[in-house]
Amino acid sequence: MSFDHQAFPDSTSLDSSVNQLEQDRALFVGAKYESYYQAQFEKITPKKQYAGFNIAAFFLGVVWLFYRKMYSYGFMAIGLIVVIGIVEILLGIESSGANIGLAVAFGMFGNTLYKHHVDQQIAKIRQFGNSNVNTELENRGGTNLIVGSILLVIWLGLVALAISAS
Repeated sequence: MSFDHQAFPDSTSLDSSVNQLEQDRALFVGAKYESYYQAQFEKITPKKQYAGFNIAAFFLGVVWLFYRKMYSYGFMAIGLIVVIGIVEILLGIESSGANIGLAVAFGMFGNTLYKHHVDQQIAKIRQFGNSNVNTELENRGGTNLIVGSILLVIWLGLVALAISAS
């Protein structure tokens, strides 16, 4: 084997690992991968973190995070919303546009955040997974319609409450 072959992996090895990652992402994300997320994920590079506007993340925000099983990000977002609310109350600001800014941030960077989450979870499953990695990918990925629906109902109730109080 020459020095060139030792220093650089052959292209079939790289192609194989890229194909495996694509298969893992498809299993983890579910039905929307090929129709939406695959193209969005391909746009994201270390130098370019914006991958198009995610309408669902913009309009649903925290609900979308929980629906996509990004629970830790969802709890962080709830904490941020609470902190913003407390600061607004303490400063006597009725509406600062912070919620609109947060919605825009979700829309702009939702795909990037989701790709990071997907790749992080795949790496954990591959590293610590049991013998049936594909089943684990499907179980830990996908969506959680129940939690998403519950949060949506709560959110709509809070909006209705806020409207009736004003």
